[in-house]
Amino acid sequence: MGIPRLRLPGAPSRSAAKLEEALLALVVDTPGAVLRGGMSAVDLGAAPGGWSWVLARRGLRVLAIDHGRLSDAALSAGAVRHLAADAFTWRPPRPVDWMVCDVVDKPARVMDLVQRWFSQGWCRWSVFNLKLPMKRRHAEVERLLARLLATSSPTGRLRVSARQLYHDREEITVVVAPA
Repeated sequence: MGIPRLRLPGAPSRSAAKLEEALLALVVDTPGAVLRGGMSAVDLGAAPGGWSWVLARRGLRVLAIDHGRLSDAALSAGAVRHLAADAFTWRPPRPVDWMVCDVVDKPARVMDLVQRWFSQGWCRWSVFNLKLPMKRRHAEVERLLARLLATSSPTGRLRVSARQLYHDREEITVVVAPA
C-alpha cells in the first residue's frame, strides 16, 4: 500500500526511521531539495542521535545540538560533532545547508524556531516535526503552516510540504525548501 516500514539496523533510536521516511517521501519530490555528501547540517534536539546518524550516513557534516548525550552509534556514524546547548537559544556561526529538528515541545514554539532559522538565513532546507497533542490539530497545523509560508527568507519564497508519515506518532513532518 505504499507505506514504507523501514528497518535501520544499528540506528541509535526509532526516530531515525522518521527522518529516513521523510527523506524518501518528501525530500525526493521537493524540487531543488538535494541531500548530498559534503553538505552541512545542524540537528536541533539531537539526542540520542537518530537523525544525526541518518544524515552522517548520507555523507553530511552534522553538528548535533542537545544538552542530552548522543549515543555511540550516532557519534561514530560519520562526521558528527556534538555540542551541549539549547536548541532554542543556540545560533549557528555561519549558514548551513540543512537544519533538522525533532524537538519535543509545543508546535508553535517549534515553528517560531524554524521561522527564525529561515528569516535569518541560517539554513537553506529543513525537515522538522510538529508534535500535535492538541484537540484542534487540523486547524493548528493550517495556522502554523500559513505562518511559515508567510516567512520572508533572504533567499526568497519558501516551498513547504507536510504530511503525517507512517513512522510519525501524534506529529506531522514538514519539509521546507527554497521555492
